[in-house]
Amino acid sequence: MTAFRPLRGIARNTGYSCYTQAAKTVRKVPMSRHGSQFLVFATTLLLCLAASPSARAADSAVFVSQSVPTVLTTGEVRTVSVTMQNNGTTPWTTAGGYKLGTHNPMDNTLWLGTTRVYMNADEVVAPGASRTFTFDITAPASAGTYNFQWRMVHEGIAWFGALSTNVAITVRAPIPHDSQFVSQSVPTSLSAGQTASVSVTMLNTGTNVWTAANNYSLGAQNPQDNATWGFGRVNLAPGEAIARNGQKTFTFAITAPPTAGTYNFQWKMLQEGYIWFGALSPNVAISVTQPPVTLCPGVAVTADGTSDLGPALQGCINATPSGGTLEIPAGTYGIATQVLITKPFTLRTQGLAGSTANCEAPGVTCAVLKALPTFNANVGGFLAVQSTHDVTLDHLILDGNRAARLGTPAASQCASGNNYSGFNSRMSDCTACRFTHNVSKNALCGTALEFRGHDGTVINSVFRSNGQNATSNLWSDGLTIHYSDRVTVTGNTFVDNSDVALILGGGRYAVVTNNAISQPGQVVFAGLMLDNFNGGTSGDFTGAVVTGNTIDCASARNCHFGINLGPHAWYQSTPILGGDVHGNVVASARQGINVDGAGTSASPLVLYGNTVSNAAPGSASFLCGSHSTSPLNINTADSVVNRNGDTAPMTAFPWHGCP
Repeated sequence: MTAFRPLRGIARNTGYSCYTQAAKTVRKVPMSRHGSQFLVFATTLLLCLAASPSARAADSAVFVSQSVPTVLTTGEVRTVSVTMQNNGTTPWTTAGGYKLGTHNPMDNTLWLGTTRVYMNADEVVAPGASRTFTFDITAPASAGTYNFQWRMVHEGIAWFGALSTNVAITVRAPIPHDSQFVSQSVPTSLSAGQTASVSVTMLNTGTNVWTAANNYSLGAQNPQDNATWGFGRVNLAPGEAIARNGQKTFTFAITAPPTAGTYNFQWKMLQEGYIWFGALSPNVAISVTQPPVTLCPGVAVTADGTSDLGPALQGCINATPSGGTLEIPAGTYGIATQVLITKPFTLRTQGLAGSTANCEAPGVTCAVLKALPTFNANVGGFLAVQSTHDVTLDHLILDGNRAARLGTPAASQCASGNNYSGFNSRMSDCTACRFTHNVSKNALCGTALEFRGHDGTVINSVFRSNGQNATSNLWSDGLTIHYSDRVTVTGNTFVDNSDVALILGGGRYAVVTNNAISQPGQVVFAGLMLDNFNGGTSGDFTGAVVTGNTIDCASARNCHFGINLGPHAWYQSTPILGGDVHGNVVASARQGINVDGAGTSASPLVLYGNTVSNAAPGSASFLCGSHSTSPLNINTADSVVNRNGDTAPMTAFPWHGCP
């Protein structure tokens, strides 16, 4: 009779059940040359039977995901995770012997010093549920490439389910500059302007010692070197030294930006002037919200740039007496309804009265009036001043929000030639009106500011990135002055406008001085122009002085004309009258200075002492095609110019109809 009994401990975790069978064998054994003897031998047979398919299906797992580094330094400790899903029919429990086990090779102790990762004592992973095993691994002491792979095990019964995807981790010897992110404490939301304490902890995994004397610090990332939170560096303390495997917790205060939005918070170690190194801190997208502000008594708004605050602002303007001042708190005021001023009035950012720095100066935070994509009214700007006197717009940012308004009805109007829909602002028929220390940018088309009215003042303001030269009819001036006798245009900055950066259609005794015009990023038809808008304005510049202005067209020659005097390059209206243009500097224009339709015998243009460098040699491309060029061109057939003794070489060809 054959007896079977279970065998324990021999086929652990194989997926097989093994038994022993006792048996007797009778064998004839020769004993001598003349005889033999029958002996009985006792033997034991090992029989292993595969478990039935139904039994194996009770334990099953699917690999879901993992978070594992691909490069480590010898001895480095990192937190990893492996997620498995129970797709069997039996719950996983600690008491039941369910664990995550090492593979490749099976039961290796490479990363843990042991072979298993355990579940929590009372944990149950039901069928269909997933379990993320999060644990620390330590890189081997020797450099090389090592496998990282895992599988579920029912201890004492079987390995089961899918293997995790193998990761070949490169373990390298320590390098001089290296770091590992450890932890951080960062808020996920702040109010605009709010200050909060944060901390970022980094581990020195390199061989160099971090010290302030050797210029080690924590630097801002995403984007690199940003000052979103008030600064771009956090320094070590004097005398502090962080050696290999030492940690440094940088604790510092950040200040949220003044404008609502989502902003990145991310950092990395660097040795200043030499190298950024090591791991980035995980990026935190911090939501900055705008708290309600009081616009005027009884009117509280949230200036976050998303809702139409035009009616609220208009109500506060209407409630302010003629000759009064409305100071609005910093913030972004979305405008979908035009704001109109028709009385003597001052509108400025709160707290900036008396400041001579403009809204782009460091430390100056101005209120932003921003056109919303729903602003499509054909009314000549989202902020307008009309038929009045003594209005001052001071320390404001006017943002036409061009990128968000392309494709809108207003953009379609621009494309069809009606640029009134694309203005940022206008001051129309406004006497003794002032535009000071402002920024007007991102106009959809037309102009960033149209000005009409005598005794005007435009000083220390910025006109930036208005219109698109590359798209027909979506171009924009920076500053368009139809006419203004005795106007002062001084100390302004014009950057990357797309029609004419600064154009005047008339201004007796005007003063246009010390304005900086540059075109680093897009083409403009002219940097500075004296015109008469095809006879629509007087074109009278008697007594006007244009001096000390700079026009830099960049190496790409992004100005068709540096300075254009007279209308005839565009249209054949009567010549402009008078004007004294001297002491200006033009660099890298296609045509340096062009005079075509300027001056009469009774009112000649005075032109002398200007400096033109790097004009296009010989010829250049214009809207009409290729045209001859020179540093100075005066079409003497239709212009009368007093050169006041200036003998600089000039050409005399016409530019008629060829902007």
